[in-house]
Amino acid sequence: MRNMRNIGDWAYDPVRKCQVRILERTELWGYVTCTVFAPALNGTYAVPEERLVDPAEATRQEDYVRFISLHARIRNEWAEGIVSPIGGKILPLPHQLYALQRVLDSSRVRFLFADEVGLGKTIEAGLVIRELKARALIKRILIVCPKSLITQWHAEMKDKFGETFHIILPEDADTIRRLYGDGEVYGRFHQVICSLDAIKPLEKRAGWSREKIEQYNRERIEAVLEAGWDLVIIDEAHRVAGSSPQVARYKLGARLAKAAPYLLLLTATPHSGKSEPFLRLMRMLDEKAFPDARAIVREQVAPYLVRTEKRAAVDHEGNRLFKDRTTKVLEIEWEERHSLQKKLYEQVTRYVKTGYQLAQREKKTHIGFLMVLMQRMATSSTAAIRDSLERRIAVLESKEETQPAFGETAGLEPWLDMEAEEALEEAIRLKPADWKNELEELRRILATAKQAEFQYTDAKAERLLEELDRLRSSKTADKAIIFTEFVATQMYLRDFLEKHGYTVSILNGSMDLEERNEVLREFKQSKDVLISTDAGGEGLNLQFANVVINYDLPWNPMKIEQRIGRVDRIGQTRDVLVYNFILSDTVENRVRKVLEEKLINIFRELGIQKLHDVLDSEWAEIDFTDAYIRSVADPGHLEEYIKRVERDLKEQAEQALKIRDIVTDDRSMDIEQALRMAKKDVADLAVRMLASYQKWNGAEEIPLPESPDLNDPQIRSLLEQDFYVNDQELLISVHLPGLPYEPGIWSLWELKLTDEAKDRRVFPLFMNHQGVFRPASAMRIWDELLVPDREIRLGDSVRLSTEQREKLHEGARAAAHDLFLELKSAREQRIREEENRAFFALRLRMEAVEQIGLDTVRRKRKQELLEEEAKLKMEFAEKQVLTPVLKPVFLINLE
Repeated sequence: MRNMRNIGDWAYDPVRKCQVRILERTELWGYVTCTVFAPALNGTYAVPEERLVDPAEATRQEDYVRFISLHARIRNEWAEGIVSPIGGKILPLPHQLYALQRVLDSSRVRFLFADEVGLGKTIEAGLVIRELKARALIKRILIVCPKSLITQWHAEMKDKFGETFHIILPEDADTIRRLYGDGEVYGRFHQVICSLDAIKPLEKRAGWSREKIEQYNRERIEAVLEAGWDLVIIDEAHRVAGSSPQVARYKLGARLAKAAPYLLLLTATPHSGKSEPFLRLMRMLDEKAFPDARAIVREQVAPYLVRTEKRAAVDHEGNRLFKDRTTKVLEIEWEERHSLQKKLYEQVTRYVKTGYQLAQREKKTHIGFLMVLMQRMATSSTAAIRDSLERRIAVLESKEETQPAFGETAGLEPWLDMEAEEALEEAIRLKPADWKNELEELRRILATAKQAEFQYTDAKAERLLEELDRLRSSKTADKAIIFTEFVATQMYLRDFLEKHGYTVSILNGSMDLEERNEVLREFKQSKDVLISTDAGGEGLNLQFANVVINYDLPWNPMKIEQRIGRVDRIGQTRDVLVYNFILSDTVENRVRKVLEEKLINIFRELGIQKLHDVLDSEWAEIDFTDAYIRSVADPGHLEEYIKRVERDLKEQAEQALKIRDIVTDDRSMDIEQALRMAKKDVADLAVRMLASYQKWNGAEEIPLPESPDLNDPQIRSLLEQDFYVNDQELLISVHLPGLPYEPGIWSLWELKLTDEAKDRRVFPLFMNHQGVFRPASAMRIWDELLVPDREIRLGDSVRLSTEQREKLHEGARAAAHDLFLELKSAREQRIREEENRAFFALRLRMEAVEQIGLDTVRRKRKQELLEEEAKLKMEFAEKQVLTPVLKPVFLINLE
């Protein structure tokens, strides 16, 4: 026992049975008092110095050996790996663990997860949630997603991660206020899922005053923003990129991005080929790093983006995850028995042509969009066009005047962003100036539609039945998913197929969450066919089916890819079959053929192999709507419009290749590393560590956590403490029965470059009594000490000789050198990337300042930026400073 103790020394208090660290030492009238901190008690107290004994006296217990071995291992995992439990109901795939590791490697958690459709971005987000919670970095979490995805998010978080989220729908807000008697809605729950459109701010609403709109916005968006979130997740984040900064969804996204320190944006289509929407997404992650579109370069984007492409995704054995896909285009002819269907199509096309040209001249975009919908319905089903004609006629016959949802100068894009049924409901109620002539024409078309319905079954429906019968007889597929754009077609097909012996489920955007869940359950368990609209099918996981029939072929090919993505997902066990239905003798088919031919030539020229290689990834907004509708409105100039589109396509394809380079994540996850990561259970190690610590201190009466939790105060208190030994003191002797090893000195050493956890590591060292170092034995012994209930026998204490101590330190320095270089390199890379991003963005801002016309303003802004530059240089210079320290954590004599 030492009579004199120094500040910072560790000692043992045999009365309170705990290890303490000396904070202060005072001497008065012959009494020496030490103020000490006791991690076991998580507090400080005063104690006579003479009562304190060397830590070696305390470590003569096997529980201390277990405790310190576990403590050091957990600290390592905390610094370099995953600490949340991996396994149970989910074994993450390599690319999903890679996404989590990217988050852990970063100094800030603000990422764009942009895996292609079907790769499990929800799982990646769940892994991040669990890890950040394990590290006590987050408590309050908000998930914002389209309404159709709420159920999926809730189920996956509950079933796969054991995380309960409260779903708050618009209709719930008033109920919650009444229950709790205050204005709090979102603040009442720590984990919330809500719909994107339910909380977006309103600009205007028919019949609402400005005061009512402002109150509505306060009660929704303001309540969300002020709830104090730690992590915000926005799914389908491309929706909040907006066609302009003024779109309500973008305003919501931009404000949500500032509402929490941690942010995850999820989208399979991060870049549409247009720089501005992508720039807005990146600015949500880091406004300073992306001052303008010139910042959208690979080096600047890469640190914020995690992306895996389908063709690169593999399982834990290295096998590719996705099955093959076969696509067939079925051109359907009108026979003589379908003569009235053909006549109906021609009448609608003339009506659309006239109406669209008039709308263009009068700059009435909303009427033009109605014409777009009518043309699409003409190729969907007789039932759909008849239903819309009847409703349109009823509107024109009424005296009500309805304002367009968007301003008359808003253009076509806001309408195209809406789902077909939602847009149809809006557009069909609008009245043109020349409504009397339109009414007369629509009555003539409606008469033809009614006759066509009685003449014969729709030509497309006939072919659909043939294909389903063929698939059933060949046993190629058990279930099929049929996509249509219109509810009226959906209902028509349901009745038609049920008459021919098929069991059918229906899914569309009007259904609430419970209805959707019930439909999916019955389709999986007992139905042959699911007929879904695009709105209804969003976010579905339907890999138990392998046939997709595009009964209506959207003019935007990305919608087809999104539909196929419902079945072409992880877990699909069969090749995917896709059937695209299209009527042969139509303007749409002629345009499609020419466009596809042009696309093939362009892709061949640019070296792109397959259309879906582009559509699956960056070129999400390739949309031929304009080409189709112009060709319908003016078929005589079809070639001219196609040439114009061809020029645009080539430019966009070239841009797509550039974009692919920007959003490609070329870092890779080692499969063996992924498996190692997946087998860890650090929380379980932590509970065992706490139990060993309590036994060592005689504090078994303190209850252990009921379930492994790294956020338990007792565990966190221990993990925040440093434990070191003085190698001049006595060493405990240990024998491990059944384990073959040489006698020698086993030790744990900590290398610390800075005080940050990422820059600290503990490593084992074993030196036999002949002074030879055995690296493999060192790690094996450490692993053995972590085995639960491992027998540990204690012997007499020994003291290292001067020669042994010097040899041990020399070996520790040699063993630590490579680790030092590795940690140093990783730190330098993190700082270098951060520094490059900061100064690149600063340079762009300086260049922009030079364009300011007012001299005084320019000089003022330039001076501010120069001061910011000087501050940044100082900050990064300070970050480069290393203070490496190598200390022994634990030493034992192995007998």
